[in-house]
Amino acid sequence: MKKNILILTLLILGFSSCRKYNSQDVLPTATGALFDLTIFGDPKVWNDTVGKKMMEIFDDDTPGLPQSEPLFSVTFFPESNLDKTMSLSRNIICFRVDPNTYTKGSISFQRNKWAKIQALVRMTAPDQETLVRELEANKQTIIDFFVDIEHERSVQYYKRYSNEMSARLIYDSVGVRLVIPDFLNKTKGAKNFAWLSNANEVARQDIVVYRVPYRSDADFGLDRLLAVRDSVMKKNIPGPSEGSYMSTEMENYPPVARAMIVDSVYCVEVRGLWRVEGDFMGGPFVSRSYYDQAHNDIVTVEAFVYSPREKKRNKMRLTEAITTCVKFE
Repeated sequence: MKKNILILTLLILGFSSCRKYNSQDVLPTATGALFDLTIFGDPKVWNDTVGKKMMEIFDDDTPGLPQSEPLFSVTFFPESNLDKTMSLSRNIICFRVDPNTYTKGSISFQRNKWAKIQALVRMTAPDQETLVRELEANKQTIIDFFVDIEHERSVQYYKRYSNEMSARLIYDSVGVRLVIPDFLNKTKGAKNFAWLSNANEVARQDIVVYRVPYRSDADFGLDRLLAVRDSVMKKNIPGPSEGSYMSTEMENYPPVARAMIVDSVYCVEVRGLWRVEGDFMGGPFVSRSYYDQAHNDIVTVEAFVYSPREKKRNKMRLTEAITTCVKFE
């Protein structure tokens, strides 16, 4: 594939969501709710431009949802509160501004500092303006770092409560291995297609996996990926009323795509909204389309949820974690 320049550019964003941890690790387990973000620093700095910039970034809307929900549930504490208990928080940012100590801005990323599967970002700068510039320049990398490790936590949990029969259905139908949680127990399989669901009418979570031939780099373009998606969904996922079927919402929230490298495999993530043609159902979806080099195919794993009366961020993030750990054989 002629993507060398693109791949080199994207390697920094190629976070692996399938890391293995030492079973002998004696660290305690990180605490807090899904997508909690705890920030420690100087209250005076927090109440000034740095705090405003952090809230602008981390309290921004989660992409791909039909209503406003923040990226993270942000809580601030003075740095003096970073004791033995608070250091177990799952996602942490520590910042310091000191012209006597620092001559330039710096940002570092660390995993498992004080707890298992913990994400820690440290930021230092001589002044607030420098720290704000660091935040702006690295905001997507920071967001991806926290989202990636939340996916890892979900996958580690799913491995403990996995549905081996559903995982086998995916392998037999599409030829890839996924970690499937036990709540996805309603299944449908066909050649090069599999569909798993919890079939919950109030808070539904679904995974769809399908394989199509790769012909050219244009197959990874957004328009081509959506055309294939709509064709596969129309054929395989009927709506609740006669003649209805799933499609992609293109007008109110056009889908967006980004390329990435996951465990050395090129893929394109698409995030948007789905709707049912001929009915009034809809919700968010996230798909990852991977290049299966051994078979010269594209394998797409999509997560979508239907939860019309509830918030969707956590359900969507939990379900999309499944899309991050495709294993080819």
